[in-house]
Amino acid sequence: MICIAVLDDHPAVRAGLEAILAPQADLQLVGFAAGEHELWALLERTRPTVVVLDLHHPGRDGLALSLQIKRQPDPPAVVLYSAYTPADLMVAAAVAGADATVSKSSDAATLVEAIRAVARNPRTIPPITPRMKADAAARLDPADHAILAMRVAGDSPVEIAATLGVPDAAIARRIAAIVAALEPIRSAA
Repeated sequence: MICIAVLDDHPAVRAGLEAILAPQADLQLVGFAAGEHELWALLERTRPTVVVLDLHHPGRDGLALSLQIKRQPDPPAVVLYSAYTPADLMVAAAVAGADATVSKSSDAATLVEAIRAVARNPRTIPPITPRMKADAAARLDPADHAILAMRVAGDSPVEIAATLGVPDAAIARRIAAIVAALEPIRSAA
């Protein structure tokens, strides 16, 4: 059974997700959170397999929350659910540790398959092209290019810190800054 927690501040979206997920025999919706505070309580209480995060909501965005979720011991898989197309989010999502991105304009089957895919094999974000990496690097301080490359390759923050000989906390701060710099412009949300 794949247990799913959802963060979305829109009641209509939550109702729609419930209608999509409830009939699936292998999926169990363990709860909804409308905001960050509710999310942490829900995650602690239910220990889901997968968290579906709305990219934009009051408080910290889904990218920042993905970073924090992935720092937890034995974290759930994270699916970013957004009005943006997955291609617009792919590099930022990979750096944030998200396992998949799904556009809210996708059909229900796409979201369900993404949930199943990350439950079986986290990190289903498609390969990031050299052009995507170059575009992302152009938005960053050159000192962060190595961190970007390692994070996109799937290296953990701990591995990056060890490779660069930098304290874990410093790498965590740099990764958060990279994610913030790569976040799509909010007007499309």
